[in-house]
Amino acid sequence: MPRRPPARPKDLRRAVLDASLALVEEGGVGALSMREVARRARVTHAAPYHHFADRAAILAGLAEEGFTRMRDALSAATRRQPRGTVARFEACGRAYVRFALEHPGHMRIMFRPELASPAEHPAVDVAASAAMQVLVECVAECQAAGVMAAGDSTAIVLTSWSAMHGLASLWIDGPLCRIREGAGSPEELARLVARTLGGLFTYPRSCTTSHSVSVRKSSSDRR
Repeated sequence: MPRRPPARPKDLRRAVLDASLALVEEGGVGALSMREVARRARVTHAAPYHHFADRAAILAGLAEEGFTRMRDALSAATRRQPRGTVARFEACGRAYVRFALEHPGHMRIMFRPELASPAEHPAVDVAASAAMQVLVECVAECQAAGVMAAGDSTAIVLTSWSAMHGLASLWIDGPLCRIREGAGSPEELARLVARTLGGLFTYPRSCTTSHSVSVRKSSSDRR
């Protein structure tokens, strides 16, 4: 009797993405191949091609999904804190690290454009911009509230993003994953780094009121 092909799952696209993510988490991006994805998803070798033209398309799908989930995680964390506060800014940073630790497979793909050409998969850049916009808006709200210096927020956004991303990377794949004993939990380290950034970029609470007054006074003097 001829052997029956594996049954196709109800959501083939989801099955392919889940199998691909598992392979990346277990063996890195190099472990991902169309044939191995099909085997892991328990579908025919041709089945993944119904939704993904090639390996790069799968990686692009995972990257887009990762950025979308990151946006949702950052938004959820910041919504728990009042607008225009240091607490909201720090919550955004902590949420970034927490997301990275919970989704290491996505993180190993999301920031490597060579894996999936942005020109061929523009949806990845759109999703990435939407995720970063959460931090951009958080900084803008702090500036509007007078707890951060007004002006171009580029330096604040880039420095904050780089610090939290660096911490997450050091924990997932870098030295911190090998010297964890005594380093503190990732949550503790994320809190420490986020608090440090908050102290660098925001005015001391005791100075916030006087700063806001001086800004308003300077504005009125120019009129």
